[in-house]
Parts: sequence; structure tokens; C-alpha cells
Amino acid sequence: MLNLQSKFGQKLLTISNWIAALVTINLVWFLINLPVLVMLILAISLPLNQLFAMTMVIVTVMLATFTVPATTAAYQTVRTWQMTDSGSFLRATGMAYLKALMHWQPNALIAVLASGWLILLRVTTANIMWHVATLVVGLVLLTLWNGWNYSQFTTTSMVELVVAHPVKLILSAVTTIILFAINFELRLIFCILLFSMSLSALATYRIFNPRVKVTEDKQVTN
Repeated sequence: MLNLQSKFGQKLLTISNWIAALVTINLVWFLINLPVLVMLILAISLPLNQLFAMTMVIVTVMLATFTVPATTAAYQTVRTWQMTDSGSFLRATGMAYLKALMHWQPNALIAVLASGWLILLRVTTANIMWHVATLVVGLVLLTLWNGWNYSQFTTTSMVELVVAHPVKLILSAVTTIILFAINFELRLIFCILLFSMSLSALATYRIFNPRVKVTEDKQVTN
């Protein structure tokens, strides 16, 4: 029988709680974004015509209503989790989403930029040079978006983050891309359900706030 009071049991319990927090936060994010994912799949399957344009208008509204505030909520809950190491993550993520939903102006702007990039990505498919350029623009936009999400809960503005920590922000964006690419390249679709967004938010938080290991024999001097 496993003894949870032992050193191994405590580590196992910590890991279990860590996984449970990631999955809970990500599950709320996924459920909120499920209509957006369905609409995006529909848009991808359509030819470039009037119906595609109408679908992308709907996608833009849904991004502003679901994806952008839900992502901000995931970042906020991850930060709360890392600072307190406890909490009701299901309720916390839901409440953070409702709060972020009220910021309709930045949500709408980000949604329009994201939707415009998706359209440009689709239009430039036949031209390799323009398609690569579009991908680079996407990396820049994702970098700025991650910076904006992180800056919502710190005293540092997004502009200050971009100027002071461009490498960290790019690393954050690359990590996000890798975590979401796993779902498609390795056909591990369940990852987007379990931890893609929450782990991306955690990675961003840890890039800017690395844990400092303190050894037991470290002496503090005045």
C-alpha cells in the first residue's frame, strides 16, 4: 500500500495535483473554445468564396467572445495557481473568463488581427514566399499576444516586455506553437483537451518567473 506520508508519496501527490491543475484549467479553456474550433474546421473546408468570408466574420466574433478572454483567463488562473499553489481552478478559470469578457475593445482588436492572419494564411497557400512571410507575421502576433496576456496581471506593460524581454517572449511563442503543433503533427489530438493551453500559459509564466532552488545548507548572511 502506498504511503502518502513518505517522501515518494509526497512527490507523487505533488505531481498528481500539478497534473490535475493543468487539466482542469485547460478543460475549461477547451470547452469555452469548442464552438470556435468547430467553426474553424468548417472554414478550412470551404473554398475561397462568399460563404468562406461570411464564416470568417462569424469566427472573428467567436474569437472575441470565446478564445481571447478564455486565453486571458487561463493565464490568470495559472498565475494564481503558481503564486498560491492552491485554489478551485474550475471556478477560478470560469470567473476569470467572465471578467476578461468585459474587456471587449482589446478582445475585438486581437480577434480581428487573428482572423485577418487566418485569412491571409489561407490566401497565400499557393505562394511559398508569401506563405512563409505570413507564418513569420503569425509568430510576431503570437509573441505580442502572449506578452499582452502576461502583462495583464503584472505591473509591466506589454510594450515594456517587448523592449526588455524580446527573447523570452519569442521563446514563449515558440513553446506555444510546439505544444499546439503536437496535436496535429503527432496526431495527439487529446493534448489540446488536456494541457495545450494551460501548459503554454505555465511555460510563459515560468520563462519570466523561474523557480529558485535553495539548498538546505545555504547560509543567509546579513
